[in-house]
Amino acid sequence: MTVGAVLVALALAVLAGFERQRLVGEFNTKSAILHRLASQRADQHDAHLTSLSAIFVAGGTTRQDLLLDVADTIMQFYPRITSVNVIPFDPSEAAIETLPGLSEEDAVLVRQMAQKSTGALQIAQMPSTPNHYLLVKRSPNTDAALHGLALAIDSQALIATDDPFWQMPSVAYSLMTPDGAVLTGGATAGGALFSKPLGSASQPLILKTSLEIHLADLLPLGKALSVLAVASGLFVIAVLGLAQRARTNDAENRARLSVQETRLAHASRVNALGEMASGMAHELAQPLTAILSQAQAGRHLARRGDVDRLRGVLDDTVSQAQRASDILNRLRSWSKPNRTPSTACSLNGAVRSVERLLASEAEAAGAKVTLALSDAPAFIDADPVELEQVIFNLVRNALDASDAAQVTVRTYVLHGTAVLEVVDDGPGVPADLQPRIFEPFVTGRLNGTGLGLALCQRLAEEMGGDIAFMSEASETTFRLSLPLSKKQVES
Repeated sequence: MTVGAVLVALALAVLAGFERQRLVGEFNTKSAILHRLASQRADQHDAHLTSLSAIFVAGGTTRQDLLLDVADTIMQFYPRITSVNVIPFDPSEAAIETLPGLSEEDAVLVRQMAQKSTGALQIAQMPSTPNHYLLVKRSPNTDAALHGLALAIDSQALIATDDPFWQMPSVAYSLMTPDGAVLTGGATAGGALFSKPLGSASQPLILKTSLEIHLADLLPLGKALSVLAVASGLFVIAVLGLAQRARTNDAENRARLSVQETRLAHASRVNALGEMASGMAHELAQPLTAILSQAQAGRHLARRGDVDRLRGVLDDTVSQAQRASDILNRLRSWSKPNRTPSTACSLNGAVRSVERLLASEAEAAGAKVTLALSDAPAFIDADPVELEQVIFNLVRNALDASDAAQVTVRTYVLHGTAVLEVVDDGPGVPADLQPRIFEPFVTGRLNGTGLGLALCQRLAEEMGGDIAFMSEASETTFRLSLPLSKKQVES
């Protein structure tokens, strides 16, 4: 009986483990979907404010009917926006508001937020309305601004979902301001947890979700009875003397599994080798192309006897050769058990290095790369070559997007994260490719390998960050987000 009890207990423990893994996996998937949905909704608010500001600047207070018509349309299609308000800096002037408007306390807050704005959107919890927050933009968006343009947003509607998963009593979710104030909901502190800021630069609200796992969830009655029946059956078989046959069957099963594992291991090695070869060819093609271009330019300068410029070309050639060597060393290091520790790298420095590498190529194509780098230092913990490789791939893709491309590379620091955005005026990413743009071998270019963005995503994840295609942006925009270096955060 002791053996039978142990068998039953073990079977129930395995069942509980599998059920917990399934529940947590479903919870994490549903949380990620809700986070993505809320982030997309938040990004829409930026576009609404931009449109409303343009209409107000064009029509002014004399044509406030234009603003109110557009505001009513927005509120009709986006009911989470409960009011649109234009608050003058001069309290004696009348405000322009949709119903129900703002309280005096809220209006004072909008005026203060708009007056202290330096151009970026401002966000704050509404003091007089529960579960709501204000998104404020000065209008016009210059130091000569005279009004504050504000959206009142229902945070409950922002994260509302029809998914029945979130109707279960064991799950909960909440939305918080960056400083920790709860806007709506009430996620618990126990069980499985999910917490992540929304992917919106202007509204980095924090989505928190929780799942309480109870014993009844781990051991559903039907499955538990099935497990008990199977365990009891196995015990009876063992008691009746069929243990030897069971061992024989187990040996045969192990042999079959061993053969399958051998085949799978061989296929895995072949796939890994193919990916490594493709990745090496893709990454080495860039410095080797630069070396070829510099060598051709050096030969031309040597014929002309232009020694001074030839020296600079040779220096760049040496730099590209060293870059190729660094890539090979990095690829070799991936096969070792321990990789070289990351160092604190300057994001702005990496951008300038990539800009210098692509300067001649951009000039030859009639393209232009404009840098808009943050004044604040932005250091991240990463391999310098990997960091430059990610930026190089993004800028190179932008240059290839169109003839005489106009590319802007901007950096800024936001809530402990260094952000880099690469923007180009090309035709953009086809809608059917956008959901799969970071998958290997997916490309919209005729001669593209489909590995560049996949490598960028993998390297960004190894640096502890992520990379995203901003589908709602007016121009083609890729955003790289990386955590600031621990040394910079501590200082």
